[in-house]
Amino acid sequence: MTEVDTSLSVETPEALVDRYYPNGTLGGLTVDGRLPAALGTRTVLTVKVKRPAREFVVRGTLAWVRHSTTRQVGSFGVDFTPDDDASRVRLLAFARHEVDADAVRVEKRVQVELPVRLVHAGQTRREFLADLSTRGAFVRTWNPLAVGEQVQLAVRAPGPLAVLLPRALELEGRVAWARTTGAHPGMGIEFVVDDAARAKVEKLLARLA
Repeated sequence: MTEVDTSLSVETPEALVDRYYPNGTLGGLTVDGRLPAALGTRTVLTVKVKRPAREFVVRGTLAWVRHSTTRQVGSFGVDFTPDDDASRVRLLAFARHEVDADAVRVEKRVQVELPVRLVHAGQTRREFLADLSTRGAFVRTWNPLAVGEQVQLAVRAPGPLAVLLPRALELEGRVAWARTTGAHPGMGIEFVVDDAARAKVEKLLARLA
C-alpha cells in the first residue's frame, strides 16, 4: 500500500490540542500546507513539538483538504487509524497534559499485538502490548495500574519468530503513565532492565520491524 510522508511542527503541546478535530472514527490533526497526495492515501505523519522537545510518528489517512484563500492558509486533515492507536493515545495524552512529559521519550517504537503476562503484587493478569521499544511498551488495558507501580512482564515472540525467543522474555518495569479515559485506555511501562535483557528486546524489535 502506498504511503506518503508528512510532517507537523508546533511550539507547544497545547498547539496540538488546537489542531485536533474529533470528526471520523478516531479524529485527526490539521496540517498546514498543500495536500501531498490524493485523499484516502495512507501517510506517516511526523509530529515535532519544540517545547518540550518531543517527536511522535503516527500513521493516518489523508482525509480532507481546505484550499488556500486570501483569508486563510491551505491545510489538510490526517485521520488517525485504528492500526496505530497506541501512538494516537500517547500523542493526545501528551498534548492534554495527561502524562508527564518525561514519560514520553523520543524513541523508535514498533506497533505490535503481542500477548503479555503481567505480575503485580502477586497477582497475574493477561493483556496485550500495543507497541514496544527498547525502553518501554504500551499495554492496552481497561484496568491500568497506578503510576509508579512496579510490574513484571513476560512476552513471547509471535509465530515463526518464536525461534528467537523459545522462552518468554521476562522484563521488569514501572508504570510511567496511565490513561483511563476514552475508548482505548492503557498504561505506559518503562523498563527497568540490564543490558542483556535490553539486547534481547532490540533483537526482537529488529525482526518485528
